[in-house]
Amino acid sequence: MVKKREVIDVEATVVEQHGKTLFDRVTNFLTDKDWSFHVIDEQKCLSFGLRLRDSSVRVLVDAAENEEWSRILVYCTYPTYVPAPRREAVADAISRINYVNYVGNLEMDMKDGELRVRTVLEGDSLIGEPMIDRAIRKSLDLADQYQAALLSIAFGNALPADVLAMASHGEGATLQ
Repeated sequence: MVKKREVIDVEATVVEQHGKTLFDRVTNFLTDKDWSFHVIDEQKCLSFGLRLRDSSVRVLVDAAENEEWSRILVYCTYPTYVPAPRREAVADAISRINYVNYVGNLEMDMKDGELRVRTVLEGDSLIGEPMIDRAIRKSLDLADQYQAALLSIAFGNALPADVLAMASHGEGATLQ
């Protein structure tokens, strides 16, 4: 018995994939995950909140593209602000964190103490679902991994030099 094989028109499939904008692909990705979000900035940015292990974050996904390049920018903003007297110590800790990470980084607004994680993926080819997933998940992973350690420096007696060790304790770590 011979099995019948279906012939797929590869060119038509590729054209259809490229027909969707990056914004549409990000929207479809979030919808497929059943994540609630709202659109801001006229079909350019999406925003949603997520609960992490120690707290929550506000996530902003900015999708930009033209004929030559595509970029997805993901921000995860913590709900707490670092007090002015502790910003220098937290900035020191952030520098240590960024030194060991190759994708994504943490940053702090020195004026008001806002902390956030930023991940950017940019290229001259199509950014598909695996790359969208990687950008969003990397931001969330970094936000989750370092939140307790940064809070212990911002509001406790922890030292910036200990931030990497504190963040490596995983699920068993506490804020105390």
